[in-house]
Amino acid sequence: ALAPNQTMGVQMVITRKALKQSGAALEQAVRRDMNSAIQQEMDRATFLGSGAAGEPLGLIPGIATYGITDTAISAAPTWAAFRAAVVRFINSNAANGPGAVRLLLRPEVWDTMDGDIFDAGSGITEWDRLTDAMQSVTMTNNALADPAGAPLATNALMTTSAGGVAPFFVGTWGAIDLIRDPYTKAASGQLTLTALTTMDITVARGAQIELLTDVQ
Repeated sequence: ALAPNQTMGVQMVITRKALKQSGAALEQAVRRDMNSAIQQEMDRATFLGSGAAGEPLGLIPGIATYGITDTAISAAPTWAAFRAAVVRFINSNAANGPGAVRLLLRPEVWDTMDGDIFDAGSGITEWDRLTDAMQSVTMTNNALADPAGAPLATNALMTTSAGGVAPFFVGTWGAIDLIRDPYTKAASGQLTLTALTTMDITVARGAQIELLTDVQ
């Protein structure tokens, strides 16, 4: 169940010089920066949250808790490797085809696949073959951990919305609370703004998610 147990805080310090230039443009810039920071951290926590120190348990650290299958690719990323994973995924949760499967990748995987020519005559790459078959491929440098090891390897994540039900949910409670603090840094005339939001995540159907590990 979703529970309001985690609070995320984003803090911005505005200098006295910036305050002297106050106006609608400055306010909008502050709003954009704080919203972007909240969005970035919410995405990271959803997938990589540790489940400790105030963070929700993300999908990847929580694969055992959420009943998510993980499969090692242990090879370079090719359409053949992903196709085999998609077949296993479809067979296990009744997705009706590769177009119904969403894939989350690191940009380094795109870089490798786009440089891997499958057909020299036509110039078709492994990335072209992947995106032709799968309609939803998203790249992220935030929701999946940086490549590590030797050879460098990372993870990929597959999801589907079987029967129209999302595989996981992110819950937030109420509006963003904003705390204005002109006192802590008053000696230098700076203003501290803190934005707080309460969130949690839960996996509705672990069978609709599969983690692919050791994508080299």
